[in-house]
Amino acid sequence: MRSSKQPSLQTVERALNFLECVAGRESPPTVQQVSSELGLNITTCYHLMRTLIGRGYLERRPDLTLTLGPSVGALFNQYQRSFNVSEKVSALVTDLARKSDETAFFSTLETNDRVILKVLVEASQPLRVSGLYVGLTGREYMRAAGKAVLAHLSPVQQREMVLKDLGEFTKAQQRDLLAALDHEFEVIRSQGWAADAQESSLGISAIGSPVFGKDGKVYGAVGIVAPTTRMTRSHSERVREVMDAARQATEILAS
Repeated sequence: MRSSKQPSLQTVERALNFLECVAGRESPPTVQQVSSELGLNITTCYHLMRTLIGRGYLERRPDLTLTLGPSVGALFNQYQRSFNVSEKVSALVTDLARKSDETAFFSTLETNDRVILKVLVEASQPLRVSGLYVGLTGREYMRAAGKAVLAHLSPVQQREMVLKDLGEFTKAQQRDLLAALDHEFEVIRSQGWAADAQESSLGISAIGSPVFGKDGKVYGAVGIVAPTTRMTRSHSERVREVMDAARQATEILAS
């Protein structure tokens, strides 16, 4: 669950935790399972559930499992509209997914020094990568899109963005990671693309290439995500497709 240093209203925080718990499960949970996972009293969970159902944020199936309700869709649609992504860029991501037959994405650098996933087009193949969603952000130093962007920021910006996610690291660990990233960023700038740092442990691979705006500054990144076994077999071709898509996106933003 998300944490914040800002004061929060406990009832609201519990309701949001309840909603996020349901949304994050691979299979619809029961209220008892949510209660156990959150460590909340079952009576409290029933009150939260009834409130969220009444507002349309949850639905309860005949088998008593919980799923997200239509009100979540309304929020998500408004959230997407706020992104203001060019139709041409969205079409380019769709074309990249078609060409590569893998899940394609477009992420942008936001004013809060985060790289946020704005467009996601899933692959048509039966075996696909899960866990991606529009709005995904954080841990930029590990994600292909984030690293593609970080490599083209100033050292001060790089440090500020990376340190946001290193609160539990010791000072020595932070120094070591920042030094390793400095070297990796040089490689990324030289080759024109970045790779996801999680592929070895999660069995997935991602490639991201930077996209630049009219002012020549890095705007975001475009790329693909795929099971590592497939990515390894056709890595060179996938890199070429991603870099070509990034070049086209830069041309669109510059026009």
